[in-house]
Amino acid sequence: MKNKGVLILASLFILSLVGISFYGGPVTYVFFGTILMIPVMSYLYIFYVIFALKIFQKTDGRDMISGTPSDFYITLQNEGWISFSSLRIIFYSSFSTISEIDDGAVYELPPQSSILKTTKLLCRYRGEYNVGIEKIVVGDYLGIFSVTYRIREPLSVIVSPAIVHMTDIGGRDNRSDAQYDDPRKRTDPDITVREYSYGDDLRFVNWKATSVMNNLMIRERHGEEKSGILIVMDPGRYHADAGLYLPAENKVMELILSLSLYFMENNVPTDVLFMPDDIEKITIRNVADYETLYGSMTGYHFRNDASLKSISDKEETGPLFGGYRMIIVVCQSNRDETDGLLSILKADDIPIRVYLIGDNEPGNDLPDADRSGRTEFIMTDTRPLSEVNV
Repeated sequence: MKNKGVLILASLFILSLVGISFYGGPVTYVFFGTILMIPVMSYLYIFYVIFALKIFQKTDGRDMISGTPSDFYITLQNEGWISFSSLRIIFYSSFSTISEIDDGAVYELPPQSSILKTTKLLCRYRGEYNVGIEKIVVGDYLGIFSVTYRIREPLSVIVSPAIVHMTDIGGRDNRSDAQYDDPRKRTDPDITVREYSYGDDLRFVNWKATSVMNNLMIRERHGEEKSGILIVMDPGRYHADAGLYLPAENKVMELILSLSLYFMENNVPTDVLFMPDDIEKITIRNVADYETLYGSMTGYHFRNDASLKSISDKEETGPLFGGYRMIIVVCQSNRDETDGLLSILKADDIPIRVYLIGDNEPGNDLPDADRSGRTEFIMTDTRPLSEVNV
């Protein structure tokens, strides 16, 4: 309709030029002036509508949970004295969806009136970003001209990660992950020391006692055997575009929370290692522990200067991996930064599972498992777990 109107107006303009060029007279000049005034009056009308239109939008609260619909309210209000003939709403659509309202719908507003829309807002990813109305398209009475403008006060929300209950992840029963045999039966180090014996793990050398005794001294290990699982989270942000990093980071969070919840519910001791500023480890044994993990994940910020290599480069990293039956690494793609960490883990001969989050792009091929068969790679895309299983 718009293109057709522009063509008709252009044709009339050409016709008026022909008229004043060959015939002259007051009628042709009035016709020519009228055609020239149509665009001017149309744009004056459009800018008046933009000035007089008031937009209100709100949710039940700024804090939301990804994958969970929330009530969403929109009000378009005409505070002017002439009708608004053509209003079209364009929503932010990359990270959220609005139900029951179509981007293509055109609204009309009589003077001193308003339109209230009550609908549902669903945010797909965790993080902080704008939702709701992004732009307004204002058209003139004739449907020929229009102006698209961004609203001055976009609605921003803070979205927490979803907790997805999963009976199996990657097509396997994860309870079997705790049954891998660890021949060394590693235990927690105590402060008691003894002389080094052949075959002792050098990571447990007490260097202070060694210097005092002038002999290689090893920390004694007492206490309960660790038979659980360690989950290592990729702490890095690898893109500048929110459209790329938000889906990947959201999937990391969902996998960490879903795996931890699954193991907790099945009484499998689990530790989660992550890196907000420095390396931290949260032990998951009960609901209170899980709530602590969820709070940490909700407030976590992925960093451009961090990666799995940042973890493997830490001197204290090695002992953190000892004594587990299984180690799970959740990373955003098959990056070179993972090599150092996997080398440390493979050296301990611990069964490893690596979840690679990507879109199967060229150069992001699934790597081969190591020859021992104790490292397993699983490729998954960036879609939320609520939309598709791993």
